[in-house]
Parts: sequence; C-alpha cells; structure tokens
Amino acid sequence: MNFKAYCEALSRLYAGEGLALTLRPGVAEFALDLAEAQLGFALAPDLRGAWLHADGGDEGQPVFVRPGYLGGYEFLSLQQALRARDGMKRRSPRYEAYEEPKPRDPRIKPGWFQEGWLPFASFGGGTRLLIQDHSPSGLGRRGQVIAFTHDPDAIDYVAPDLAELLGASLESIGGDTGEFFFGADD
Repeated sequence: MNFKAYCEALSRLYAGEGLALTLRPGVAEFALDLAEAQLGFALAPDLRGAWLHADGGDEGQPVFVRPGYLGGYEFLSLQQALRARDGMKRRSPRYEAYEEPKPRDPRIKPGWFQEGWLPFASFGGGTRLLIQDHSPSGLGRRGQVIAFTHDPDAIDYVAPDLAELLGASLESIGGDTGEFFFGADD
C-alpha cells in the first residue's frame, strides 16, 4: 500500500468517527534532497513518497498504529524527524551498557543508534518511535520499520517496509477504531 492510498482510507475511518484527518502539505523534492545530503544516505522510496504527499500531521493526531499495541503514532514532519534522529544520536551513549529485556531481532544491528535510522512517527514526545532503518544487519532489509519503546527500553522489528506497516496499521485501526481515535478530537 502506498502512503496516498493509506491516507485516503484513513480519512474515511476518521470521517466515520466524525473527525477529519489533517495532514500538512507535502515537502518539495529539493527539501528531501537536502535532508538526504545531511543524513548521508538516500531515503527509501516509500518514506520519501510519504513526505512528498504530506509533511507530517497535526500534533496529537494519530496516523499510524503498531499492530498489537494500543494507541497511535503521530506522523512527524521531515524537520521533526531529523530532530528526533539527532536526539537519539545524542542520547545513545547512555545506553552503551544497557541490556534489553529480551534478545534483539537479528535483522536489526546492535546499539541504540545507527546512522541509518530515521524516526518518522512518534507517541508521547518520543517515548515510542517508529523508525525506518536504512542500515539493517546482514539479515535485515534496507527500509525495514523498527520501533523504539521506552521503559523498558527496547528496539524491536515491526515490518519489512513502510508499505507493509501501512496495510497492517489500517487493518488494526479498522479492527478497533475506538482505541485508535480515543482522544483524537481533544
């Protein structure tokens, strides 16, 4: 599923709850080119396409859900994503000796920050992040989606790519709109 189709389907779910999905206009190609130069890697085409369609959503408005977890994630603007990544990089030395409560999925490189990680969705001011991984382990795939969860701190595998996450997210939202939209109109 591509991001535009996802947003159209999500808008229908929002409308069914008497709400409106509000996304900012997409960024220009040159802004993504500048971001890629700053990051030192090319964005996966699906995430690039998402930001071309919309540069994030309204604060507090859920756009994604991680299947199997309660609550939704806000879609970060490109600039918010870059700031979230910089924050992860600054905090990562604190986690050098931390041991995760369970072994990490082998598709994800060890450590609490990789240069190829780029958050694109957030919950609770960054206590939970969805991250597109542009530098997976040898068993992983470029563009896979991983998640950071605070307390207990862990980094987990979520989906092989953004398209797969979008399909699973839409299915989860449709299966429990009450939980997803709880507080979305506040």
